[in-house]
Amino acid sequence: MGAMAMLTLLAACGGRTPDPGPPADETLERAAQVAQGALDLDQPESAARLYARALERARERDDPNAMDSMAFGQATAALAHGDAATARSVATGMREDLARRGLAVSPGLLLAEATANFRLGNLPEADRLARAVTARSEDAAATRRAWFLLGLIAGARGDAAGVAIARAALGEAAQPAFSADIIELDAVAALLRGDANVAAARAETAGALRQAVVDYRGLSRALALQGVALSNLGARDRAADLLLRAGRSAAERGEVADARLWLTQASTLGAGRPDIQSAVRQVRRDLDQRPTPAPSSSPAGEGRVGGEPSAPLFRSVTRAR
Repeated sequence: MGAMAMLTLLAACGGRTPDPGPPADETLERAAQVAQGALDLDQPESAARLYARALERARERDDPNAMDSMAFGQATAALAHGDAATARSVATGMREDLARRGLAVSPGLLLAEATANFRLGNLPEADRLARAVTARSEDAAATRRAWFLLGLIAGARGDAAGVAIARAALGEAAQPAFSADIIELDAVAALLRGDANVAAARAETAGALRQAVVDYRGLSRALALQGVALSNLGARDRAADLLLRAGRSAAERGEVADARLWLTQASTLGAGRPDIQSAVRQVRRDLDQRPTPAPSSSPAGEGRVGGEPSAPLFRSVTRAR
């Protein structure tokens, strides 16, 4: 997901709301502003480093509100550049730190921890944390995002009823980012019930909305979802092209496991297309030149979408003939 989209979809949830406290620390405020500026400029890796420094200052100040906010910023930036392991470590560490003080973390930070666990394949913990967010009422945006995450978790488990519950909880929305969430869950639900035509159409619409809000991780997920739906309809060439595009987009973000999965699926479906095979080889060569990523606890062989595990939906593409 691009940093601007992450700001819209996750950072919009916010960290802890500041309350009156000791006089402001101008050094901490400047550090936070610089980190936020890097994220605004779609430089999440730099933003994560800058937020980490700001968090050190917040710890030195021993200010739980500032610590929560800086941890939220670091976790959000880490998620934006595909480092779910760091995001989880930061969020979990802060939750435990504040718990020792008898405090709860903000819904936004809890959601970041849930999202990181989801991307790392720990569905039970992601589910537990996301449900904890929905049980709180102080952050409506975080609650919406948590329900969407619960819908993706249900889709990953092949749980059509769970997807339906999450979709109903979201209701309707005018904001494009939230509308994309709703439409994507519609596509997941359709694919689970075997209605590939509806799934393909809804995934295409979701992809257009993701593109409009600069959510490129979400766009890759939508492209792959549409590709799977079309493969189930026997449209192998179109499906191969969509999965190639999803893989190439993931590769551009450095999301190696996702890229390799979708490129493999594109190559399988496009076995008779020299142009598809050539394009897949080129992206793979580019990936081979990247530094080896940190190991993930989510096995690529299970099938993943946008870093989100979704084996029941996406394994089927390799069976399409």
